[in-house]
Amino acid sequence: MTNVSHHLVTGATGFVGGALVLELLARTDAEIHCVVRPRKDLSAEERLRAALTTAAASYGITDLDEAIATRCHPVAGDLTAEACGVDTAALPEVEQVWHVAASLAYEEHRREEILRDNLGGTQHVLELARALKAPTFNYVSTAYVAGDRTGFIPAERVGDGVVSNNAYEHSKIQAERAVYAAGFERTRIFRPSIVIGHSRTFAATSFTGLYGFVKGLQKARSEVRRSLGDMLVFRSLRLRATEDALVNFIPVDLVVSAAVGVALEDGPSDVYHLANTEQPSVGDTLAELCDQLAIKHPVYVDSTDEFTLIDERVDERVEFYRSYVNGTKEFDVANVQKLLGENALSHPLPREHVAEFIAWYLEHHRARKGSNA
Repeated sequence: MTNVSHHLVTGATGFVGGALVLELLARTDAEIHCVVRPRKDLSAEERLRAALTTAAASYGITDLDEAIATRCHPVAGDLTAEACGVDTAALPEVEQVWHVAASLAYEEHRREEILRDNLGGTQHVLELARALKAPTFNYVSTAYVAGDRTGFIPAERVGDGVVSNNAYEHSKIQAERAVYAAGFERTRIFRPSIVIGHSRTFAATSFTGLYGFVKGLQKARSEVRRSLGDMLVFRSLRLRATEDALVNFIPVDLVVSAAVGVALEDGPSDVYHLANTEQPSVGDTLAELCDQLAIKHPVYVDSTDEFTLIDERVDERVEFYRSYVNGTKEFDVANVQKLLGENALSHPLPREHVAEFIAWYLEHHRARKGSNA
């Protein structure tokens, strides 16, 4: 009888974490233990099953129902508690820990809360991993620990001089440093860029990144309509963005395929960027978004000098995303390509393909809004 491997995953009810669990189920024989916080109305098991079955259906995955039912084991826990509040005696030793759970909040007034979740939570998962005698710790961070740097971004530890753009980036930098210092036999830092929906179905289960920008522009359009009608059909918004900058979107299935692929290839301790080698321009992306929202294409500016009140309102709505639409970052993915091949992180995104992801989200949003009416 062969020994069965055990993996521990946090964030399995989230976007990337859920897709990662499905990928592990599809490509390994491992037993997957998922730390999930119970809610008043839902147990850890109910939350986990609902999240994974919804994700599988959204991505057109039809052959994992039995694996979800038999190889995914909910572990009631809370990342704000020491060792996540988990009874380690009830768990086996695990070969690999995947820490994916994170707060995606970014506002400065929530800095303390964000640090509690992303740095404190990581420290508690590290405690749990040590208690479970895990030799390998995989941490899912973000490529945007690069902060205000542009141009070529090497796959290396964050230096001391990096200036973060917001509290979220700051918290992930601090969490990475905690992971580096923990001293596991093998430590992999995975840094996805801006994660979008599935490459085949376009579906997503969380709506930050691209979708947050779409949502911000949608809300601004609705506010303007209520007071000024269809003015945005005829007058361009001024946006603080760089039209010819490139923006790095990567489908969620490419992210988890590469991360699991690196693990299966026994990738060494390293920083691994999970970023698309094919980047659309900010101009093409925003032109398509404006067309789908039926508003005029924007005017690109680098200051607020000629802003109207409407421009200011929109600027506030998309404040978090400003650093991602100004300046091109070219993330070094050579170590992933060495392990998995040149095309492992290649997904062309011409404007007509970006359109499909935006259209999926807008239709999903309309359907949800209709069901809540």
